[in-house]
Amino acid sequence: MIQVQNVQQQPSQDVREQLYSQLEDYMGLSSTKKKMDSSEKSGGTTLKRKSSEQSSSSSSSKALSKNTLAIKVNGKTVKGSAQNIVGRVVEAEMGASFREEALKAQAVAAYTYIRYNNQKGTIPSLPAKSSVSAKVEDAVEQVIGEALYYQGEYINATYCASNAGNSVDSENVWGGYLPYLRSVESPGDTTLKAYGAVKRFSEEEIAQYIEENLDVDPYDYSDPDEWFEDEEYINGRYVDSIRVCGKRLSGREVREELMEFALPSVAFEVEYDDGEFIFTTYGYGHGVGMSQQGADYFAQRGWDYEEILTHYYTGVTLK
Repeated sequence: MIQVQNVQQQPSQDVREQLYSQLEDYMGLSSTKKKMDSSEKSGGTTLKRKSSEQSSSSSSSKALSKNTLAIKVNGKTVKGSAQNIVGRVVEAEMGASFREEALKAQAVAAYTYIRYNNQKGTIPSLPAKSSVSAKVEDAVEQVIGEALYYQGEYINATYCASNAGNSVDSENVWGGYLPYLRSVESPGDTTLKAYGAVKRFSEEEIAQYIEENLDVDPYDYSDPDEWFEDEEYINGRYVDSIRVCGKRLSGREVREELMEFALPSVAFEVEYDDGEFIFTTYGYGHGVGMSQQGADYFAQRGWDYEEILTHYYTGVTLK
């Protein structure tokens, strides 16, 4: 059992440090649907936790030279030049099918995130390919060493595969305020198959999720059409909270703890019809920070990587 504790949504140093710790592992999913680690969000509801989909991605790291980065790939520490490491990550996160300016934006975001963690003495877990295409290599070479800063410090440059037409404020997912992770519009995401995708579950499947992870017999509570009710939304389609068999859960708790990542996003709607639960979902991933698909959409419309990055990360400096 885990106890999800309330976190004050104030931009204090203590809250920022707690959120930074949570975010060390919690990066966006690429278009190939990579798994993410799960960690608690405020809410005060007790849920059972099974093993997370991805092992913890941070550990103590030795001092690294200015031009060396360290990441974990499938649990194994990999060190190398900044260009090599970032190139491998960008190849895994986007690949050559993405436009050049989107690739540059991804390279800067990945470099910033890794540098942020390594500077703290942690090694983040990220996907990485063993070989890098010429297109990705060229894009990375053009921007390697450039990073995003807020008030002179590296930012925690989180990103996701796609969002629900806008990104979501950090505190609405992780329970703490970060000034550069604000909700912004991302219109390209509404054109994707992931926007409005339907996931269907039998009544028996949902009952099992509730029994195992919420420690409630749903049939003792009510009829199935009342298992999910009283949804509250924030930042558009993102579920802030929803009542499940009488217990109030956050959207993130539903996706990660209750449904064990069976839902692609915390932006969803749910209805019950004739023995079946129908979830309509929007986006893929946590929705905080840069949307990879959104970045490609903007690149297609002539935005350069700096415009993309300063759109998704509020008030940052690129240098």
